[in-house]
Parts: sequence; structure tokens; C-alpha cells
Amino acid sequence: MKNRVYRFAQFELNLAESQLRTGASIILLQEKPLILLGALLDNPQQLVTREQLRERMWDSRTVVNYEQGINVAIKKVRDALGDSAENPKFIETVAKKGYRLMVPVNVVSAELGARAMDPIPPVANDSTVPSIAAVARRAHRGLFLSVIAAAIVCAAGFWIYTTRVKPRHASQIRSLAVLPLQNLSPDSGQEYFADGITEEVITNLAQTLPLRVISRSSVMRFKHTDKSIAEIARELGVDDVVEGSVARSGDRVRVTVQLIDAAEDRHLWAQTYERRLQDILAIEAEVSRAIAGQVGGSLGLQQIRPANSRPVDPQVYELCLLGRFHWNKRTAADFAKAEDYYQQAIARDPSYAPAYAGLANVYALLSTYGTAPFRDSFAKSAAAAHRALELDEGLAEAHATLGYVAVVLNPEWKHSEPEFRRAIELDPNNALAHHWLAYYLFFAGRYDEALAQIALARQLDPLSAVTNADEGHFLYAVHHFSEARARLQQAIELEPELGQPHETLALVELESGHPADAVKEAHAGLVLDPSTANTLGEAGYVLASAGETQEAKELLARLKDLEHKGSTVQVFSAMVEIGLGQHDQALELLTQMVDLRIGAGLQGLGQWHAFDELSTDSRFQKLWARTQL
Repeated sequence: MKNRVYRFAQFELNLAESQLRTGASIILLQEKPLILLGALLDNPQQLVTREQLRERMWDSRTVVNYEQGINVAIKKVRDALGDSAENPKFIETVAKKGYRLMVPVNVVSAELGARAMDPIPPVANDSTVPSIAAVARRAHRGLFLSVIAAAIVCAAGFWIYTTRVKPRHASQIRSLAVLPLQNLSPDSGQEYFADGITEEVITNLAQTLPLRVISRSSVMRFKHTDKSIAEIARELGVDDVVEGSVARSGDRVRVTVQLIDAAEDRHLWAQTYERRLQDILAIEAEVSRAIAGQVGGSLGLQQIRPANSRPVDPQVYELCLLGRFHWNKRTAADFAKAEDYYQQAIARDPSYAPAYAGLANVYALLSTYGTAPFRDSFAKSAAAAHRALELDEGLAEAHATLGYVAVVLNPEWKHSEPEFRRAIELDPNNALAHHWLAYYLFFAGRYDEALAQIALARQLDPLSAVTNADEGHFLYAVHHFSEARARLQQAIELEPELGQPHETLALVELESGHPADAVKEAHAGLVLDPSTANTLGEAGYVLASAGETQEAKELLARLKDLEHKGSTVQVFSAMVEIGLGQHDQALELLTQMVDLRIGAGLQGLGQWHAFDELSTDSRFQKLWARTQL
């Protein structure tokens, strides 16, 4: 191996002499960079893993920081070749794996290589001068070889351009995922900061690009993963992947991102941005525009919303990131923390619209995940969302939240559809807006449209257990039991600690004639989620229908207690009453719900087949007619 000479592009590496040359110039390289370059030259246009480089560069007994050593060596090699990681001409980074030499290599012996690089000796006397014919033949041969060499160089250049450099048109990519940006800050407690920037970049791209951008909840499953880019892309069903890091030190922030072709695991583009913390929104907008430009050419010229690039009080921004961080955890304790952070942000800057939008989201889910009064929570949510839109009408999440509140609380629930449509117009990739719109459409009896919207929400957020579970719930409601089972089992696999899909599966098994399986699933859901009204109501109905009367009555008592606290509605208690065969009590509860003018009235009852038992009762028919008015 040591007597080899490698020729590539304008360079020649002679391992015997430990020299890298270009023309008559010698480029100095230390031992480790030379070994690394030799490893790449031995495997041209192939992946050389970091593990292979470690084995080549160090003895197994050597104790050293291999990762840092490889990084330093690759930088020195690139500097020697006049190359860069951002716009590679020779060495391509294969994310999380290794490196690939992009150009062809010709290998000869060290002796031939040395002669080939020697200068042509001067003419000694006339006797050494060749004949005119010989000169002509040599010139002709030289011209021929020059043409061949030029053709090879052109072909290689064209190949590099078309496969490595030339940006792809938007029609060539249909989907994109932004993986969680790695926290490289000295303070490990800055994880929420990196997560927040990840989410903002996702939102910016989702609003800008006319393609599918995967939602936050799905990509966050790959935080600290050891899966390859290709594996992640397959699970998410995307063409390209963005990954990178965030480093915060004092009032400075550095964001590094790179775009990877998932199918070929090929590095396409990388860039680093460094600014003051108060300019963080400008960084997020700049990063998003650059990615959009790389993915779709002229699409990158589309503006990320101007409001996103204005200076922001760093403390306000950080408080909102902390609020979002805890909101995403979906527990009663974390909702309380999120509310506090958003309130602090508003107190510091009452004109910062995203803080109100975040607060609206907190209130919208408080009664679902906690014991907060139902009406009070939704009224607060509506007020915060309206304030957010007064400050910035273009906030998609605030429109979506208003639509959700209208479905659940507003007597004129049909006003929710325009809010959902506006949210989707602003952000076509907003999975939550599509998800909540599906509920409205189902309540309105537009079942096919509802199924299409919930399926789209799942495509945008494929690894969301909640979205998979709700799609399974809709499929159950329209009697597509086999499809419902598959979707519910997927939800359970994605999040084994989630109780809700077990309860819907219990309903499917009950109506499929498998009461023992139904009871088993009902119990599984209760163990995982013993306090949510939805879980208590569905489990109570299944258990009552399967003859587990005493346990069903205990669940009914817990639901009544939640009603007295104002943290749930009567529909879930009515389900259990139907399971117990007590139709009069069920009708009384439904009448209370209609009198209180909660949400869509009885429209939402189509989600559960339990209420089919009341359909022939004249009292129920009259009650239904009232809700249609």
C-alpha cells in the first residue's frame, strides 16, 4: 500500500514519500490527515465509515478521543484540497456515518508516479532531437490523449454537478422531516431551547413549502436515536431529512443545519448561522428560507412570515419555549407550569402574540387532562386566542384553537369550520387543524370528509399515537372494524402508556361479539388512564354491557363527581347508564346537556354506537330535533 500513488483531479498523493502534490507544489499534511485521505482514496465514491477510519488511523491500544481526532483530520484534508463541508467538491459527509470521496481515482506505483511528476529534462545536443515525423506523431498522440483526458474531466464534472451539486426541482421531493436539533450548549438544561427552535423551523417550512412537512410530535420520537437517516425516513415516509444542532453561549446562538437525501443517505447542503439571542427569530426565518431554497429552488424566495423575523425580547422568547416544552408533555402538572410561563411572557411583553396563542392551547386542553372547570377553561382559551389574533391575524394555531373551542363549547358550533379552514390556509401542514376539523366534519354528518381529514392528519404526524387512535375511533364509528383494529393497535404500539386506544378497541371487540376481549381492553385502558372522563365513560359502558355491573357503577360515581366539579359533560355518564339499561337516566342527562347548550348538542353522539339504543325513543327524537334548531 505504501508504494502507491493516487491521482485524482489535479492532485497526486505519494504515500511512500508522504507527499500530497498539485503540479510542482507540495502540500504539507500531518500523519493522521494523510492516513485518512489514503483511506478515502482506497475506496473512491464509496462510504468509508468513521469506525473504519478509527481502525485505520489508530492502534487498538491507543487511548484518544477518536471522534474529535477524525473531525480535526477531515478538516485538515479539506483545507489542503480547497474543499468545504458546506459545498463539497471532493469529500462528502454522510451524516452520522462517515465520508465519501466524490471523484474517480487512478492508482499507479510509486516509481511511475515519481517519474510522471518529474520535469522534462532540457535538450542536450542535436543528436537527441527527434525527427519531425516523430515530433508529429508525439504531438498527435499528445493531442489525442489531451482530448480523452478533457472528456473524462468533463464527464466527471457533469456527473458531480448532476448528482451532487445541481439542486433538485420541487417536483422531485414530496415530503420533508426536520429532526430534533441537537443541544450542543454547555448547559445540558438548554434542551427545551433546541426543541423550541426545531419546532419553529418546522412551522416555518410547513407554512412555506407546498409539500408534506412532518409534524413535531412524530420527529421528536427520534431525539437521541441511533437509527440511520434511511431508517428514520422510511418510518416517517419522507424524501429528505434536515438535521443539525443548536449551541447557546451567553447572548449568542449558533444554529447548524444540513439537508440529506434520505434515499441515498447523501449530504446535499449545510450551513451555520450565528446571531445574538434577540435575533433568534431572524435566524429561524433565515434557516427556513435556505432549506426551502435547497428543497425547491425558487420556493426559497417565498417569504417566511415577516412577523417571525422581528427582534424579540430574549426572556419573552425563552419563557414561551418553556411554556411549549411543558405543554407538549400533556400532564396536569405540566399544563400548570406551561400556563405560568406564558403568563410571565405576557406580563413582560403584552404585545407578543405567540404567548397568547400558547396560553390558549393550554386552556383548551386543561379540562381534558386535568380537573379544571370545563366551561371556564374553554372561555379562557377563546379569550386568549382572540387576543393573539388581534395582535397577529396570521397565527394558524390560534385559528385552530378557536375552531376547537367552538366545536366543544359554542352553541353555534358551525362557526368552527371557517376557523379551521383559515388555519389550514395559513399552514397546510398543521396536523392539529386537520385533526380537529375531522371532528367537526364528523359531528356535521360528513363522514367521508372527516375520514379524509383524519387520514391527512396522520400522514402529517404518522407517529402520533393520539392521531392514530382517533382515526381508529372514527373507523369504529362507521363500522369499519378491521381497519379500526389495525389503526388502534398501531397507536398502542407507538405509545404503550396511552389508555384511550384500549377503550376504543374494547368497543370494537364488544360489538364484534368478543365480550371477554372487550373487558380485558377496558381494564387495560383504565389502568393506564384512570381519571379521564372519556376513558371512564367508554370503559363503564363496555363493562356494564358485558355484565360487570358493580364495577360500571363505580365508574359512573367517579364521572358524577367530575360533573359536580364542572370538569366534564354528561354524555359520558349517559353512556354508562345505557350500558346498565337505565335509559330514563341517560335521557335526563342528555336533556341537561342540551339545556346547557354545550357545543354541538347531540351531534357528537354518532361517535358511539351506544346511543343507537335510544334512537327509537320519542323523547330522544324530540331532543334531537331541538339541537337541530
